Amino acid sequence: MRRARRARPLRAVGVALAIVGFTVSMWGVGKSGARPAQEHDGDHDHPTTTTTPGTPTTTTPPTTQPPNTGPRPAAERTTTVRYGPITMQPAPLQPDGKHGHSMTGNQFMFGLQKPCSDCYITGMIPDLVNSAGQTVGISSNVMLHHMVLTNFNDGHDDATCQWGLPIPLGGLFGQRFFASGDERTPLIAAPGYGYYVGNGSWNMIYDLMTMSTKVETVSFQMKFMWIPASQAGSIKKVEPVWFDVDQCGDSEVSRPAGPSTLSWTWNVNRPGKIVGIGGHIHGGGVNVDIRNDSTGQLICNSVAGYGETPMYIDHHGEPWLSSMSTCGGAPNPSYAVPISSGQRITMTGHYNMEEAVNDQMAIAIAYVAEDRPCQWWERLFGLC
Repeated sequence: MRRARRARPLRAVGVALAIVGFTVSMWGVGKSGARPAQEHDGDHDHPTTTTTPGTPTTTTPPTTQPPNTGPRPAAERTTTVRYGPITMQPAPLQPDGKHGHSMTGNQFMFGLQKPCSDCYITGMIPDLVNSAGQTVGISSNVMLHHMVLTNFNDGHDDATCQWGLPIPLGGLFGQRFFASGDERTPLIAAPGYGYYVGNGSWNMIYDLMTMSTKVETVSFQMKFMWIPASQAGSIKKVEPVWFDVDQCGDSEVSRPAGPSTLSWTWNVNRPGKIVGIGGHIHGGGVNVDIRNDSTGQLICNSVAGYGETPMYIDHHGEPWLSSMSTCGGAPNPSYAVPISSGQRITMTGHYNMEEAVNDQMAIAIAYVAEDRPCQWWERLFGLC
């Protein structure tokens, strides 16, 4: 998988920019905001490597409620895990003496520390921190470009790329169940739902960027909210469904200058109710919407803001992507969109590019509370 560079956005007056975050969820909420900033010129690749999987740092009952979530289950616990450290090389100088940006390229971590086993994940809050444990971002010349968590050999199969071409991502790395971009949307489930974790192994694919002129050392920090299965009661399992305009590829697509769209359609093999959904797109994107072609229903339209906090203003004073909206989850526990086997659900990325690029994206994850677990042979033959 090749790295993903930040695309240059169009800055036309009056264009309402909407982006959806890689932290697509049954869970967090974002806002609309200012325009994205133009990227720095130049980049620098580094070879793919594996990195220390990390260890948990704390396991405690939650002492404060996450924002906009309402009451949380009494049995819910929290565990904070750091994955790293990761060393990023300085941004290279350009011929004119200005610095560009340096990217790690897609890297892999295998055998990650899990917060729990035989449990239900009810919340995931991503962050990127320095060696002192402080949050870092664009304002400190570091960007969490993307990260994806996968769950391997745990009784879950990837809904849309278990054995697909060109890369059978689910078969190689496990079910894709969580992802984040620099927006870092918190994912908090509505009470009564959770993602089951058994005895399988977790892996990660990530890419980081730095505009710093010195070596930077960072770690991924994940706060997990979870409930032991023995205390979960009647909690309902959710299954993630990964939408991608470059499904089973590296997620990168070419887009021309100016307005354009690109779509991908899922033939439902996880019937039930979508209880949360959101997505991700690069700078210059306008929005990602998800519709049920069979019923005509708009399932979700995710919107992002830019430069909403000082962390998302770079050293040139330009705003970067800072939040995204999602549909459903704890802020909207009544959200539940029924879907049936064989229906067609289409995700469409909308773009308005300043110039042609070859590394745009449109991605979404839907979390589905299944009516009943489908057997592998039913999914193989499109019967469920």
